[in-house]
This record gives sequence, C-alpha cells and structure tokens, in this order.
Amino acid sequence: MIDGEKNIYLQTNDAVRKFAPGGQLVWEWIPKRALVEEMPDTGFLSQGAFYVSTTAGWIYAISMVAGDVLWKTKLPSTDGNNGWVTVHEGIVLTGSDARTEYKGQPREDKMADQFVTGLNASDGKVMWNFKPDAPLWNFMGSFAGDGTFTFQDYEGKAYRCRVDDGSLIWKNGGVENSWTDGTSLLGPNKVVYTVSNRNLQGGQDAPGDVSAYQLEDGKLLWRTEVPRPPNNLPAIGRLAGHSGLSLVQPIGQQCQQGAPTDVYALDAQSGKVQWIFNGPSQKGLLQAGDRIPAAMAQRSLAKVRPITLPNPWSAPTIDSNGVVFIGSEEGPFYALADKDGDGQVTNAEVSSIDTGACFSGSAAAAIAPGMLVATSIDAMYVFTH
Repeated sequence: MIDGEKNIYLQTNDAVRKFAPGGQLVWEWIPKRALVEEMPDTGFLSQGAFYVSTTAGWIYAISMVAGDVLWKTKLPSTDGNNGWVTVHEGIVLTGSDARTEYKGQPREDKMADQFVTGLNASDGKVMWNFKPDAPLWNFMGSFAGDGTFTFQDYEGKAYRCRVDDGSLIWKNGGVENSWTDGTSLLGPNKVVYTVSNRNLQGGQDAPGDVSAYQLEDGKLLWRTEVPRPPNNLPAIGRLAGHSGLSLVQPIGQQCQQGAPTDVYALDAQSGKVQWIFNGPSQKGLLQAGDRIPAAMAQRSLAKVRPITLPNPWSAPTIDSNGVVFIGSEEGPFYALADKDGDGQVTNAEVSSIDTGACFSGSAAAAIAPGMLVATSIDAMYVFTH
C-alpha cells in the first residue's frame, strides 16, 4: 500500500515494513509469535493506523508513524487464505473462527472462516459477529458508505449487512455445495459483483459465473459465464477505449499443470465481454518460484509456509489511463490495454516484466501519482517516472 506521502507499506506473511518513497526502510514490525503465525490477509491503512490480522486470530492496529502496536484483539482464529481486512465508518471487518466445517458438518478439505466479525477501529473491541450460510474464503468486505457493507461466501452468495450491528439486509445467489477462490466487489455504481464456480468439488478447469446484484435490494442484474473458474477478486474502473465502467475479472484454475489462464474485461452494466487477454498456462507442477529449494528454505527460516499455492493471478488494478496491471502465476507482471478495440489484448498491446515468481491473490498493485508498486511472492518492485 502507498500513503498520502508516497511511503510504501509492504506486508509479508511474517512482517509489515514501511519504506520511504526512495526505498529506505523506516520501520519493521514483526508479531511476537509463540506459535506459527502468518499474515496472509492484506492489511488496510486508515486514520493513521495499519490494520492487519494473523492466522492465530490476532487483529492489530499498528501506528503508521512509529510502527508500534496501538491495540490488539484476540479472536478464536482466522484462516490461512489470502483475503483482505477492510476499515470504514469506525469498523474493522475481517473473517474469523476458522474451522473445517460446512453448514454444521465436517469438511476436512476446507479450513475456512465461519463468521464475519466487526471490531471497533479505535480500540479493537468486538462489536458483532455474523454467520453466513456458507463459510468464507478470501473474505473482503466492501463498504457502501451508507452504513452498510457487502461480501460473498465461498459458494458465491452475495450479502448486504449493516455496519453498526452486522444484521442482514438481503442475500442472494450462490451455488449450493460449490466453492470458489474468488471474492466479491462493490462498485461505485452501487452494484455488487460476485464470482462462483459450477464445479461442485473445485480443483478443475471448469466454467464459472460473474454475477451482478443491485445494492438496494439484491436483485440480479446480469450473469455472465466465463470459461474457467473466476478465482479472484475483480477490479472496476474505466478502461482505455471505453467510456463507461468495466469489470476486469481474472480467470483460471491454479495448482493444475497445463491449465490456461485468462483476463476478461466485462461491461459493468451489462456483463458483455469487451476484451480478453489469454495469459500463460501453468508450466510446472507448482507455480513460478514456488518450488525453488533456496526460497523454500528462506520461508521455513521465517516460520511461514514453504510453498504458496497462489491464485492464478494477483488481484488486478486499473490506472487513470485505463490500463490494467496484474501479476501472473507464471511470473510476468503485465500492463494490458485493448488499444485497437478488436476485443483481444495481444502483442504490442501487452507490456510485461518477468519477475520469476508467482503472486499472492490479494497482492494488487498499488498506484500513486508517478509511482506503481507490485509484489511477487519474493520481491517488491517499485516503478517511478
């Protein structure tokens, strides 16, 4: 993340570090861990604090200035998937109480958060817990700015709840007994976008759906099939060559050798496909940089997981020129734009740098005037002009 003075906050599984705009380390914060404890959920900057969760269930508010702890709160647990902590209207939103449970029954293949938890952003006090119909995976809450927030469960069901007490306003959609590695997003057009998979077991390169629901009442506006699992968070913004809002959705099945990956741009109002970028297929048994012995040893020394098993793409980011920035599981970090308007992003319309390593699914590029920051699983890249 980048603050208003262009300081950079880099979060890894074991630490949070603040860098000055020129790259100098300002401070480093490492949780005092009695047991193995990671920070896979991307933190959030708000009102002078960096808010972050750990897999041991700790929620921290860290001073942006000094890097010391302002408050900490212990929840039962949080899962080890890559989600997001979000903060607005005085409330911190996070998933909590990770268990291998699905609707009251054991599900040993999925350790997932059972609750959405709201905490007071000033002191960390737990305000409420809300239990969705299905567990949470890569959870992110989106604030509507009207005292409500939205999210999806891992079946792709959309929810709208109140910020002050977590009470339900509406819920809609989803595929019973399914699972997705994707995340919902609330757009500035007051539309909730969710992703879901049709393959009930997961782990196969099968079609999925991107759905759009009206914020006010949860009415389904449109649903677009994509040929591969939409296993990540979309981004919404104005793309080069298009006047209205567009939704950029990465798709693909990770951790499957030979599986192709793509990026789809959809019209945010209709769901119509605007352009497609055909990305690389997974070459090896694992994604780029994930099975290098020296890197695995470094991660073990840091007491974090030795392999990543990431989403097929990082989360996308759209800049003010309508260019999409996104990292691939095979290592390239791309800049994409359909310059000729033919519906395919190819050749001269693609710019990339090969990082040699995959990207966490929650590692969206951060952009500030004259600066772009991207992070693969083993390095931070800062582009300036």
